[in-house]
Amino acid sequence: MDDALAAITELLHDDHGIPVARLSPTARISHDLGVDGDDASDLFQRLHERFGTDFSALNEQWTEFFHNEGGSLRGLFLGLATMIPSTALAVWIAIFFDLSTHMGGLLGVLAFFGFRLCSGWLFPAKPKRHLTLEGLSQVVHEGAWPTDPTKVR
Repeated sequence: MDDALAAITELLHDDHGIPVARLSPTARISHDLGVDGDDASDLFQRLHERFGTDFSALNEQWTEFFHNEGGSLRGLFLGLATMIPSTALAVWIAIFFDLSTHMGGLLGVLAFFGFRLCSGWLFPAKPKRHLTLEGLSQVVHEGAWPTDPTKVR
């Protein structure tokens, strides 16, 4: 298991530029080190190539541990849902206060981001599970990602 932990530490340092001082066994890959999305996928691919670990069960559990690269359906729907009221508010304010088109557009952008910020508080995303370096080294040592995500530390 020490070989796996050393390899994970080396990959995170060499490929992702994370300082060795931050790479403790209890460091959480996504939460503490910021390795998420495609970067996490690349890490698992490199570990598979080096140790032959089967990460196929992780495909079903990916969104429990990591974010997808790019947007999500949740983000798209929240964006669309906040675009309509922010545009209506900007148009109403621009007409009511007889503002220029540029000022109305600026208000629309500000309202959009204000609504987006509030929607994140009102509809928070489900928190991701933690995966530590030690937990990942255990998975590598066992040779496969477990089908039960609660068994990952």
